[in-house]
Amino acid sequence: MINAIIMASGYGRRMGKDKLLLPFRGKLLVEHIMEKVMECDFYNRIIVARDKRILSLAAKKGIKAIENNSAHNGQSQSIKLGIKNTLNGNGYMFFTGDQPLIQIGTIRLLMDAFNKNSNSIIVPRFGDKRGNPVIFPVRFVEELMLIEGDKGGKAVINNHIKDIIFVDIENEYELMDIDTFEDYEKILNIKE
Repeated sequence: MINAIIMASGYGRRMGKDKLLLPFRGKLLVEHIMEKVMECDFYNRIIVARDKRILSLAAKKGIKAIENNSAHNGQSQSIKLGIKNTLNGNGYMFFTGDQPLIQIGTIRLLMDAFNKNSNSIIVPRFGDKRGNPVIFPVRFVEELMLIEGDKGGKAVINNHIKDIIFVDIENEYELMDIDTFEDYEKILNIKE
C-alpha cells in the first residue's frame, strides 16, 4: 500500500518560467508523470502544486489535487502537504513533476523492491547517480515532517544510509529532471 505523491510546486527559478507547463511530446511536461502514476497500483495518488492549471489537470485525471499556498517556503512544504493528505499506507513514493522520461516499468520495479523490503528506503540509481522517485517507509514520516525550507528527503536518506536499498536502472535518462533550458533541449532530442 504505497502512496504516490507528485511534487509540482516549484517556481522554475533556474529556468525563469514554470517548466512543468512546457510542451513535451504533445503534452505538458508534468502530464507525463501524472499519466504514469495513474498506470501503477498506488493506494493514493496525490499531486501538490501551486498552479491552478496543473491542479485542474490532475483532478481531471483522477489524482487528488492539493494546492500549495506555501510553496515559497520550499520543497519541504510539498512533502508535508503530500503526507498530510494521504490515507495511511505503508510507504510514500515521492515523484518530481519534471522527470518525464521515467518509465512505468521502472516505477513498478521500485514498488516491487519496496514490497519486499517495506522498512527500507528505496532509491533508484544509474551508476553512481541517485535519483527520484524515492520510496520512504511509514516509519520515517515523523522525520520527513520535520524537514524545513527548500530541502527534500535527501537529509533523511543521508541520516539512514544503512536503511537504503538501491535499485539499478538501465537508462540514465529516466533519472533526468529538467532544471534548465539546456536540460529541456536535451530531452527534446532523445528518441522514445
